[in-house]
Amino acid sequence: MPSSRLSLSTDTKRRLGKIILWAIVAAALGSFVFLDSHSLLKRMTWRNEYTEVRQENERLRADIEQLEKEVSEGLSDEAVEKIAREEYGMHRPGETVYPVEERTHAKTDAPESRQHETMNESPDHASERQRTAND
Repeated sequence: MPSSRLSLSTDTKRRLGKIILWAIVAAALGSFVFLDSHSLLKRMTWRNEYTEVRQENERLRADIEQLEKEVSEGLSDEAVEKIAREEYGMHRPGETVYPVEERTHAKTDAPESRQHETMNESPDHASERQRTAND
C-alpha cells in the first residue's frame, strides 16, 4: 500500500532543515535589529539625540562664557542709563519725559490730535497745559 506521506530524500530533508534554521536565525536577528527594546534602530536614534544634545550643550557653554565675560567687565554708564530709562522709566532731575506713541492710522498735524503727557502728570493736567499753550 502506498503511504499517504510524501517521502523525501535525505538531501532534501537536509536542505529543508538548513532553510528552516536560517529562517529562525534571520527572524531572531530581525527582532534584535528592529523589535527589541534596545534595537539597532533605537540605538541609532539615541546616538543622534546624544550628538544633538552635546552640540546644544557646547553652544550653551559658549553662551555662558560670553555672559560671564560681560558680567565681569561690568556695564558702561551709558548702558546703565539706557536700561534705567527704557525699562524703569527713570529720568534725570529737572528732565521732563514725553512718551511718544506710534500711530497706526494717517498722520494729522492738528495739535488736538497729538497726545503730550509727562509720566508724572495726569491726563487732565496735560490737556490743561496744552490749552494754555494754545492761548
